[in-house]
Amino acid sequence: MEIQSIDILGNSSIGIFGLSTNNYSIIPYGIKPNIQTIIKDTLGIQPIETTINNSNLIGLFCTGNNKNLLIPKLTNSYEIETISNLLPEDSQLHIIDSKLTALGNIIVTSDSKTIVSTEFTSAEQKQISDALDTELISKDIMNTTIVGSLIYGNQNGILAHPLISDDDLDFIEDFFNTKVDVVTVNRGTPYPRPGLMGNDNGVLVGSDTTGPEIMRIFDVLVKN
Repeated sequence: MEIQSIDILGNSSIGIFGLSTNNYSIIPYGIKPNIQTIIKDTLGIQPIETTINNSNLIGLFCTGNNKNLLIPKLTNSYEIETISNLLPEDSQLHIIDSKLTALGNIIVTSDSKTIVSTEFTSAEQKQISDALDTELISKDIMNTTIVGSLIYGNQNGILAHPLISDDDLDFIEDFFNTKVDVVTVNRGTPYPRPGLMGNDNGVLVGSDTTGPEIMRIFDVLVKN
């Protein structure tokens, strides 16, 4: 398992543009061939190239676990067909019918547990829980609804916003049953997910991430 530093479309906020699990990786069109090669080699998956609502912000709009991928209803029919045709057979695509479309910002999930923004209605929470096939809880972290931006993890551990409270940190650790540590990315950005892409095979960090930040990320997500 390794960690590599990249940018996507000249931007170090790579988690806004891409999403990866062990089963699939999704990126926008137009990424340089050498960057695509790094993504493929580090994550061990051939990336799917697409847009969502004609936007390159894949990681903003999408979220998911190994078994299921969630996309917002505003995704157009061509994009749905593209993703459906290229997803592996053991991963299912689900369209979430909600006015909340930045799913990557407001949902954090593993194969068994999910935290969603309190802005989702009860019916939307059930829709998400059924789609992901996980235990789900609706909860704000740090008194904000953007739980997906505040937390990022894999099988080895979870990274969280550096100003998170001890109570929230303990809750996340207990809920996901894994180690949690705080981190910054891209020279002090406190939101982990926008600066990261990865899975259990490897981790990609934004190109502005410093050596000390990479070491902290390595210790939590890469080091066994």
